[in-house]
Amino acid sequence: MLRIDWVSDVPPANSGQLLVVAFTKDDIDVISGRFGEDVRAALTRAGVTGKAWESFRFTSLEGGFHHVELIAVAELGSAENLRKLAFEAGRSARSLGANELVLDMRDALQLEGEDASTAARLVAEGLELSGYRYDRYRAKDEEPSAKASFEGVSVVAPGKPGAGIERGRIVAAAISRARDLGNGPAELVTPTFLAETASELAAELRGAGHDVSCEVFDLEECERRSMGLYLAVARGSDEPPKFIHLTYKPKGESKGRICLVGKGVTFDSGGYSLKPTDGMLAMKLDMGGAAAVIGAMEGIARLELPYEVHVISAAAENMVSGRAYRLGDVFRASNGKTVEINNTDAEGRLTLADALHFAVGLEPDLIVDFATLTGACIVALGPHIAGVMTRDDELASSWQAAGGRAGEDHWRLPLPKPLMSMLDSKIADMRNTGERAGGSLTAGLFLEQFVGDKRWMHVDIAGPAIVSKPFGVNVEGSSGFPVATILEFLASEPV
Repeated sequence: MLRIDWVSDVPPANSGQLLVVAFTKDDIDVISGRFGEDVRAALTRAGVTGKAWESFRFTSLEGGFHHVELIAVAELGSAENLRKLAFEAGRSARSLGANELVLDMRDALQLEGEDASTAARLVAEGLELSGYRYDRYRAKDEEPSAKASFEGVSVVAPGKPGAGIERGRIVAAAISRARDLGNGPAELVTPTFLAETASELAAELRGAGHDVSCEVFDLEECERRSMGLYLAVARGSDEPPKFIHLTYKPKGESKGRICLVGKGVTFDSGGYSLKPTDGMLAMKLDMGGAAAVIGAMEGIARLELPYEVHVISAAAENMVSGRAYRLGDVFRASNGKTVEINNTDAEGRLTLADALHFAVGLEPDLIVDFATLTGACIVALGPHIAGVMTRDDELASSWQAAGGRAGEDHWRLPLPKPLMSMLDSKIADMRNTGERAGGSLTAGLFLEQFVGDKRWMHVDIAGPAIVSKPFGVNVEGSSGFPVATILEFLASEPV
């Protein structure tokens, strides 16, 4: 864990220091006043005009030899930009092998009152995540520069950080836990591994004084509960299914009961609707929803949020074998509805259906599910934005606002009832997929059939949960999206 100090003035320079100065396009002329005309001329020769995320590094002898990096920012009022600035500064310090980082945001950031605490949270998240690296399978002496760590950070900015730094650390740790689960190969992160991780997390949090418990249903218990859709997906694999249920209860009076349901398909071959190789390569990450809600549970408990929270995941593999479910098969869900299978690669909604019905039985005030569910959502919204579906306008607005403050992007999509006809079946209550057009919407409509009259929201994270090209504070692989939004929502929004 980094030592992060929030200070009003730049500390004295030393030989192991990296000074990062954030500036806006309007501030570029100030650079010459601070660092001299030679630096200003060098910026001009390098073509640095102040466009967002342009950077320029040089060395200075003033006060001792040290490195200076100038980073242009568009607007530091944006949560996404604050996290990214801190992330980029941390990455630069690590690549240089600096023993100290000074991040000077005075010229680019104006803060008043509680704004400083919010900024401190976002900066701490970015700094902590700058050191994230999944290295379980790397040689210990490999890429030493990538592992280099600095001793501490001085953040030069106005205001007082309050509890923001500690909160940012907790959020970053929860995101990192989710990333580790997503980045682990499917050979390691099986349904059993996921269940064991949840049980170990519950024990860890109980040891820290939090009321967290975990129960795991095996195949026989899921059969007893008539989870026919979930078990249909699971039966093609030699790995047994594990239905995970984590429970957190606050120390004080609860403000409500929340169910967070995460898709837990630890590897998705597509089943008999087999994916091509390129489409299968990232499918160890098809449990991004489960990773997010399990990671979020760590933050929920450590932040001592005021809700009773249930984290639920029906973990399974979707494989091909002589026992795997087939096209044309019909299965009955735990709520009694029958489903004809017309695509075995639309397995996530089947596992979620029984998980959602289980959540309904807990009589919650709100159910939110998270799933890397449809490629159609990526086509609609691109790789960085999650699709949000609910019939509750206030809920959608609150969720998107929380995402904005957390630095994660969400966009609301409709649930058009006429498209339910695409799911019509001649031999069952419905089919599991509709036509290609509107694929993410019909997936949401399918899930809606399993939540009864409960307040519910579906979040399709297929784009931002799986990172092929780094963006923001995310490196290639698992992003841990939307852990930050979950924690911000439960901490700040009325449910």
